[in-house]
Amino acid sequence: MRNYQDFLTDVEYPCRRDEILRRAAANGAGDNVLGRLSTLPERDYDCLDTVHSELSEEFGRENRG
Repeated sequence: MRNYQDFLTDVEYPCRRDEILRRAAANGAGDNVLGRLSTLPERDYDCLDTVHSELSEEFGRENRG
């Protein structure tokens, strides 16, 4: 199974969540990846590390209930 990062290799930062979703979809991301990326807050992301940090925080919040 490919990681969401595999679908974001050509994203030009900074960008907003909508652009991240567009690029992931254009690169063949499936519903699971797009669903995960759609949980990102609508804001500017300056690099892939920022996306990763936000998704990690969201995952932590989900697991804490």
